[in-house]
Amino acid sequence: MIEISYQQYKLTILEDDQYTIESADNLREFDHVYFDSSLSKYQITAKLAILVSFNNEEITSAILCDIGPYAGLSERTFLIDDKHLYICFTDDLYCFNIPNLALIWKKRVDYCVNHGLQKIQNDLLVHGELEIIRISKLGKIEWRFGGLDIWVNKDGLPEVTILADRIKLIDYESNCYYIGFDGNTIS
Repeated sequence: MIEISYQQYKLTILEDDQYTIESADNLREFDHVYFDSSLSKYQITAKLAILVSFNNEEITSAILCDIGPYAGLSERTFLIDDKHLYICFTDDLYCFNIPNLALIWKKRVDYCVNHGLQKIQNDLLVHGELEIIRISKLGKIEWRFGGLDIWVNKDGLPEVTILADRIKLIDYESNCYYIGFDGNTIS
């Protein structure tokens, strides 16, 4: 569970494995349930809840439901910027309005799983399993970059580091790449 203070609100993000879509046995109901209606509710394996409170009183809630894979919740999987909550969940990036949690857009970014995101200039940089993706805050993919291997380093080195004038990337086998903010290889 992660709790974040933003302006006068408190946002709580947590995994909710007990939730089942349209079940009367759920421990809690959510104001918004976001899932792909083409999926069977019985296929859903990954569930992430978002709660917004004001003066210690919950004012709205949402749950994201998908089939996974899901890399897990961490400080790297979400970002708050200008009244928007961006969350990497499964292979999608979600953009919500704060405080009402209305979905502004959802975009499939990596074809496997997203590990995290960071701000880069006026955009977002998504650390996917297969690709590094620059995406605008409006949901437009600006570029994608793939390496020789996946973007999870076996030695625990940081896979994505934004430097002053470039991005340093390290893949599974510790191959190092430097790319510009335009997505082109520097070295």
